[in-house]
Amino acid sequence: MMPLIVHYVELNFFAMTILCVIFLNMRRPDRQYSLDQKLFFLLISANILLLLLDSMLWILDGKPGSLARTLSIASIVAYNTLNPVICMIWYYYVDFYIHSSKERLTKVLFPILLPVLINLVLSVASVFTNIYFIFDENNVYHRGRFIFLLLGICLYMIIYTSAFLIRNRKKIAGKEYAYLLFFAIPPMVGGIIQFMFPGAVMIWIASTLSILIIFINIQKDQLNTDYLTGVYNRRYLDNYLQEKMKNRRHHLIAGIMIDIDSFKTINDSYGHDNGDQALKYTAQMLRKTFRKTDFIARYGGDEFVIVMEIDDRAELMAMVQRLKEKVSQFNLEKITPYELRLSIGYDCYTKEPDMSTMAFLKRIDQLMYMDKQKNA
Repeated sequence: MMPLIVHYVELNFFAMTILCVIFLNMRRPDRQYSLDQKLFFLLISANILLLLLDSMLWILDGKPGSLARTLSIASIVAYNTLNPVICMIWYYYVDFYIHSSKERLTKVLFPILLPVLINLVLSVASVFTNIYFIFDENNVYHRGRFIFLLLGICLYMIIYTSAFLIRNRKKIAGKEYAYLLFFAIPPMVGGIIQFMFPGAVMIWIASTLSILIIFINIQKDQLNTDYLTGVYNRRYLDNYLQEKMKNRRHHLIAGIMIDIDSFKTINDSYGHDNGDQALKYTAQMLRKTFRKTDFIARYGGDEFVIVMEIDDRAELMAMVQRLKEKVSQFNLEKITPYELRLSIGYDCYTKEPDMSTMAFLKRIDQLMYMDKQKNA
């Protein structure tokens, strides 16, 4: 029995190592993250926790004493509770990946959250009954009479997500659709095998394979993020702005276009490495100036765009002034052999019939060039 336990624990820790490498590869202290990236982080974290809990259950199984029994019960309750949670996170990831709408997630919350809550009740109730599990007098784990309910809840959520993905397949690229659909297959097959053969623990190791495939083929840094500055890229800006305009509520939508003055001179006089560094310093100042809820993107070349939700125009003016103060402070510190100067155009989105997202970007771009002419 002992070699078998060691074998499964080793497999779990190997899978956890892969997930930790993915997590650390994606994690950057100076980077903004989109909601789908945050959900992917949650997916990785939940999988690591499930593998850790599974390892604890193997190690504690059959160990004598009340402490071992208490830890075993706590671990199996947490393990059973988390099983459909990871399925829920996966659905939210797919939904946001397709629709890019936070507001939509709140509307579709209940159909996915309900089975998770039902499972939570059943998991806790299993401490006092034999619904999901039972530990005998030797602290050995045995399946409960209704363990099939847990499998059924997880399969329902996986099938629900897969059906949703199939219905919306035309909204994403064919390659992305194939990888997203494939994600459900390894853990589903692993779960069925594990249910039929209790000694074969496969589901979360199989889930690790799915996460690795998604990371390699979809959830790469360059998907939504500018590789040089760590802020969002133009691709994601277009999607974000369209969604924000479509679903705006009571707040005003404000946009700020920023251009680095004399950027070509910096490149020509101090080299392209210094030019790249100027872009990075500018992105750092923007992150320090604006709120975490504000959207910052590199528009192209030496131009950046910030999209904000504000209560009134005075708030926009205050943020622009704050940025100017940050730039002045940066130049006083003389970190670089050159001074950073920014031209800034800003305005609030209006309800004019012809004011599309592109028209709005063009508007603040024109205002930025007017500011550049003043600075010349």
